[in-house]
Parts: sequence; C-alpha cells; structure tokens
Amino acid sequence: MFAFFHSSYGGESVSNFGRTGLIENPSAYTIKDGHLTLGLSHVYPYTRVFINLGFLPRLEIGGTVTQIESIRFSEGVWKNYGKYKDKAFFLKYQLLPETSYYPAISVGYDDFHGTKLFESKYIVATKYLETPIPQIVTLGYSKGKLNGIFGGTEVLIHPKLSFLAEYSPLKTEELKGFYGHRLKNSEKINYGISFRPYQWFQSNVFVERNKKIGFNLSITAPMGKGLPHLPKHFILSQEDVKEIKEGDQVKFYEKALKRLDLDHEKVYIEQSTLIIEYNNNGYLYESVALKKALDILKVTYFPNVSKVKVILKYKNIPITSYEFEGYSVNEYIKGKIDFTYLIKNSNYEISPMYESAKKIFIDKPYFDLNIKFRTFLNDPSGAFKYQFSVDTSVYQQFSDSVFLSSTISLPIYNNISSSNEPLMSNPVRSDVAEYLKQNKLRVYNLSINYFDNIFKNTFVGISVGYNEMMFAGIGGDILHFFKDGRIAVGIGGDYVKKRDPYKVLGFKDYWLYDYYVSGYYHFKYPEVLVNVKAGRFLAGDKGVRLEVSRNINGFEVGFWYTKSDTSDFIGENKNYSDKGVFIRIPLRIFKLKDTNQIASFSLAPWTRDVGQLSGRPVDVYQTVKSKMPFFIQDNAEAQE
Repeated sequence: MFAFFHSSYGGESVSNFGRTGLIENPSAYTIKDGHLTLGLSHVYPYTRVFINLGFLPRLEIGGTVTQIESIRFSEGVWKNYGKYKDKAFFLKYQLLPETSYYPAISVGYDDFHGTKLFESKYIVATKYLETPIPQIVTLGYSKGKLNGIFGGTEVLIHPKLSFLAEYSPLKTEELKGFYGHRLKNSEKINYGISFRPYQWFQSNVFVERNKKIGFNLSITAPMGKGLPHLPKHFILSQEDVKEIKEGDQVKFYEKALKRLDLDHEKVYIEQSTLIIEYNNNGYLYESVALKKALDILKVTYFPNVSKVKVILKYKNIPITSYEFEGYSVNEYIKGKIDFTYLIKNSNYEISPMYESAKKIFIDKPYFDLNIKFRTFLNDPSGAFKYQFSVDTSVYQQFSDSVFLSSTISLPIYNNISSSNEPLMSNPVRSDVAEYLKQNKLRVYNLSINYFDNIFKNTFVGISVGYNEMMFAGIGGDILHFFKDGRIAVGIGGDYVKKRDPYKVLGFKDYWLYDYYVSGYYHFKYPEVLVNVKAGRFLAGDKGVRLEVSRNINGFEVGFWYTKSDTSDFIGENKNYSDKGVFIRIPLRIFKLKDTNQIASFSLAPWTRDVGQLSGRPVDVYQTVKSKMPFFIQDNAEAQE
C-alpha cells in the first residue's frame, strides 16, 4: 500500500520557497517532467507566491515573490510601494535518480540572480525507507542563507496525510525581516502535517522557530491539460447525401472542410491526384487538422484517384504539402494503419512552389473583441499596477500575401504610473510606463503585412506601419528551413521611429534600428526550442540574444538572456544584460472545443534600453512552425 503512496504522492511535497522539499529545506526529488506547480506560503515574516516547473527531465526551475511583512516603505519615491517585496529564481537538478538501494542526489541553487537575499547552494540526498511506518528521509549540506547540514523526514501516515519534521539551519541574522536575530538550535527544528486530498493539491500546516505557525498551499498539474473537448464533426444533411449520390464529391468536400473550421478551402482533381487545400483555423495541432481533412474520405468516393495531395496553408499561402499514395489513404481510413505510419510513409515539401487554386482579392474582414489585462510590476510608486482594456482587432486580407492587421485598445480601468525616469535622452524601452499609463484610446497596431514563400524552404514576413505599441516603421524576417524544418536560419531587422505616447498616431523625433542573423533548433524530446539572434539592438549595443523554451501540449514556458556590449552606456543600462521569462498558454485548456488561440505573458526583472528588438505582428517562425513536417511528425498522436 505504501509503495503505491510513495510513487504517487511522495516526492511531490513543496517547500515554502516553492521548490520540492519539506518545510524550509529542499529534498533531492524534483517535480515531474512537464508539470507545473503554483502555490502560496506564509510564515512570519514572509508571505510568498511561487511557481515551479519541470522544465526538463530531473530539472526544475522556478521563481518566487516574497513579501516581507515586517518591512514597510513610508517615505521618498517608495512611500506608496507598501511592504518590502523581493523576486527570486531557483533551480535544482537531480544528478542521480533514486533506486531500490541508493538515494536520489540533487544539487540546487536558490536565488541565483538579482538581489540574492535568499541565496543558497546545496547538495542533498533523499531516500524512501520501508520502515514500520514508511518515511522519506532527506539529508543535505548548504552554503548561504541556508547554511550547514540540514535534514528531515516525511512520515507517510496515510496516502493522503503525512507528518513533516526537519532541522533547518537558516541564518536569520543575515535575512531581511529578522533584524539580526540568530536562531537557537531549538528554533531550527520545524514540524507540521501535509494533507493531500487530491494528487494535484497539497496543503501544509506547520510550526517554525518554536512558535510561528505557517501554511503552504499548492496545486500541481501537467502543462497544457485542461477541460475535455467535444470533437468537432459535421452531420450529413439531406443536401449532403444528395450531393454525394449525384457525384458532386468536390463540392461536398469543401463544405465539410469549412464546417470543420478549415477555411480557405479548395478541393479539385488534377490528372489522377486529389488535391485538398485548407488553412487550419480551429485546432492547436496541424496533425489533428490533417486527420480531420482525411477523415472526410470515409464518406466520399473518387474512383480515378491514385494519389492524394494535401496543401497546408497559412491563410492562402502554401506552407507544406503532403502527398499520399491512394492505397495508403484507404488503409488509413479503414483503420488498418495509423496516422503516424501514414505520415512517415508520405512525401512532403516545404514551401512548395505552388499557387493556391483559390485566389483571394479583398476577402471579408475578420473582427475579434477581447478583454485584456496588462501589468506593470514592482515600480517604486506601487508594486502591482495594472490595466484592463477592451481590445478590438481587425484583420483584412487584400490578396494571398498582403493583409492589414490592427489592434485598438480602449482602457476600462488603469492605475499604471511610475516614479522612475527614462534612462536615456532618447529611450528605447525604459519609458514604457508612459505608454501603458494612458487612459485614452490607443492604437497598438496598424500595419500592412506581407507574408509569402519566396524560394524553396524559404519564407519572408514584412510589416510596415504601427507595428507595436512603442514603434512604427518597417521590419521583417527571411527564414530558410532545412530538411524537415527542425533547423532554420535567417536574417531580420527593423528601422523604426519612436511613437509619441500622448498622441494616438504621433511620433517623437528620433529613429532607431536593429539587425541580426538568427538560428533555430527544435529538439524532438524534450520538446525544447532554442533560438539565437546575433546582431545590433535598438539602442546601438551589439551582442547575442538566447531564447530557450519548452513546449508541452501547446503550453510553452521559456526564458531569454541577452549579452551585449553596454560598456559605453551610463547609469543602469551600463553592463546590464537583458533577461526575462515568458509563458504562452493555449486557450483550448479553458474551452470545451479545440482552438489554436494562444495567450502570451512575459516578465522582465527590470526595464532597460539595451538588448531590445522591435516587435511586429508577424513572427515568421511561429507562423509556420506548427506546419513544419518535423512538428507534425513529433505530434502525430496529438488529440483534439
């Protein structure tokens, strides 16, 4: 019974700092690969919110925001800030996994960047012991704010209940909020209980330092999992049956594609090949959309067809084509071979030099209305500033390759402000608060965009106009994909003028530019994307920007780090390396039907001018990645 408990529950305990562990101490266990933990903990003087991610197998990375209850700002530019708050990041890597005879062994680094108020480096071992009352024992050594030999145990009383006890040598005399108080040995012993009514939920109540009662609440779930989906399907009408019986298979096929949220559809026969064109407008994964398109063949009949070619498009531009032998498709729709086998034994072509049979000239416009929540965090004038707005997006396609994109934002509530001054006379991003604080209508984007496949395996995207909130001008990328698309290289750049935050379409009187070469590689497993850009940034600094992200079930978490020559700058821009984290959440996890919509959020520790690039409405790589053969193959088993 307890072996089951250990494998299902033990090792997922979350410490107050957010990493896996006991109460204050870390353990050698790590969060499950591809899982995400969110939590809240409190024991005076610290209240924390944290996030922890199984970024790679046996590697957890996370961050925490700590509010120090005993320190409050009351004067100067910080007087409205409230209680002291600190951001910290942590990571832990399991060097050796646990076996029947040996413990798990991990190394970790708490608060490795920034103010390092809680910095600690440690090595730790953890082992499950089949004692009369099973327990998980931890022993480790740390240098830093957690200083010296530490240890503890989790006694597994019941599959949903355990007792926690630990010896935690915190150097409170060096921690903010304790005012130099040094812990006695008796105060280094913490104990409590952990209750897990569900595998995904943990609640701890404990006593620290002899008298301080605290709690820790956390939820853990696999990334990208959400509500179950109702499959999209079409119901045959009497008109459909009539079309099929009368032999108008092509007309029926196009109607079926449209009903399945596959637009810009076109079906026709060329010699002995059935050609199916569409743009996926309803599914996160192209593999799911392709299955939907092929499944229509279950109720249609094309007697003189020996091959089936499917053209995957972005809007009306061919991205990838697949050619299947007719007999293979028949085997697939009869269930004799699976989709993975069908894909592996097909011929594909990236950016086929092929013009869509369905021509577009001033297509009907597309409108979208959303409530947006934008944040501005940790400013001296207030730790949490935010804006609610109604954003109206308009998309108008003029031809196959040219379209207009526009986003107009009307604030509903906005308390964003800043007491910080820009860091340069002609700032790049350090004046971002001036743009976010506006309470009037804002045009975030109003641009004409060009996207096409220009050569074999090569795509171009160019945007001209008000490309983002802070800049207007021209910018673009050219990307070339190798083999199945897993590797890509390209060039890009922008020439932009700074927008005036106080005028809807106005400008400031200076121009900026950036240029770079870029490279992409997407690993099959773990599903990690590495992107490197090397060149000149908008402020004139030259260097390299690295972006690494993990994508699981469409849920993407990543970070960026930029190293550029900032020795000629002054103030806080000097010798600064731009960095941050981002998350992209597939909205399908909140809906009962599949969708390819994505919500994005990014967080940088400081607002600086160096290491910055201009934004654009068209990201060439993200536009075509999901249609690349490698991505379809890697996600062949994806479900609606």
